[in-house]
Amino acid sequence: MRLDVTPKSRETKPWRLVVAGCAATLLPWAGFGGASEPAWLRITGPPTLSFPRDHGAHPEVQTEWWYLTANLADNDGRKYGVQVTFFRYGIDPSAPRPGEAPLRARHALAAHVAVAEVDAGRFRHAERVWRADGGFAGFRNDDLGVWLGDWTLERRDGDVLVARASDHVAGLAVDLQYRPTKQLVRHGVDGYSRKGADPGNASAYVSWTRLDVSGTLTIDGSEQVLAGAGWFDHEWGTSQLGASVVGWDWHSLRLADGSELMVYRLRRHDGSADPFSSGTIVRADGSARRLTVDEVVLDPTTWWTSPDSGGEYPSGWRVRVPSEDLELEVTPLVPGAELDGRGSTGVVYWEGPVSVSGSHTGEGYAELTGYAGSLAGRF
Repeated sequence: MRLDVTPKSRETKPWRLVVAGCAATLLPWAGFGGASEPAWLRITGPPTLSFPRDHGAHPEVQTEWWYLTANLADNDGRKYGVQVTFFRYGIDPSAPRPGEAPLRARHALAAHVAVAEVDAGRFRHAERVWRADGGFAGFRNDDLGVWLGDWTLERRDGDVLVARASDHVAGLAVDLQYRPTKQLVRHGVDGYSRKGADPGNASAYVSWTRLDVSGTLTIDGSEQVLAGAGWFDHEWGTSQLGASVVGWDWHSLRLADGSELMVYRLRRHDGSADPFSSGTIVRADGSARRLTVDEVVLDPTTWWTSPDSGGEYPSGWRVRVPSEDLELEVTPLVPGAELDGRGSTGVVYWEGPVSVSGSHTGEGYAELTGYAGSLAGRF
């Protein structure tokens, strides 16, 4: 079954141009380094990790994101999916020069907040982007702390993560706490997630795969108390993807037996899976094992076409991992969960909550990129 789809909308604007344009607008005098300037660090082997420091930012690499998803319900049993993501993109790797303007932009931050109202079948989202200068927008290097105005994500005692964001136009506000119930997982080889053949086609990648989540969600002025379970990803690197990769299909699934499954299929131009596609199985006791591309079969079962972008996305999957006796049917809970990020990251993608049936039951999230414009050369 084919996985590659010819985009039906105009090409999305690369994030590097969005943030560079943002910085140039905000700081018209800001220069950018030439060929002689220092280069961004590439991840070429298992990183030496130390926490809580490595929950913070890694400004020596060009791209980084902190990623929270949650499957939640209110007191009346209504279900919701909530995504909160902060992105950092490096603009200039050089160190400040003597006498240089202190507001010169070296990094930009973007953030997405999305809410899927499962029972109502609605999806809404908001986005922001700004240069990181330690004032309106900024990040910590010693621990998890990132902010864009009043949109904030921070780590507190006991590894509790707190995310807050509101947007009047979208009519939503989230104030959520995420408490890990299992140990941090290092994907790939000790946190080294290789995604291509060239040196540096890789990222450092860690996750809390099961978190207790609680807090409030406000939609159109109506506040609801929510509770449920979530997932946290933190990933950073430079030039992560191979040249032939146009996008990816990523699933994070929490199964009822206490285990979790993360799989990502890197798609080539012809729709085939790149050999560096991978995954992780996390057992109920917290132990984890890397899955190779040959161990995972990911087949779309149905398709959904966006009326806004024209992108055609898979809308249901069979996920098989024979080595783990997994035969799963994954179903989107809100089919139209397309997030148009052209005002921030420049990427249009699908991101929404899913249910799991088959050999195991469960829930989680799926992310689909490259169906409304290729991501080749962007990450």
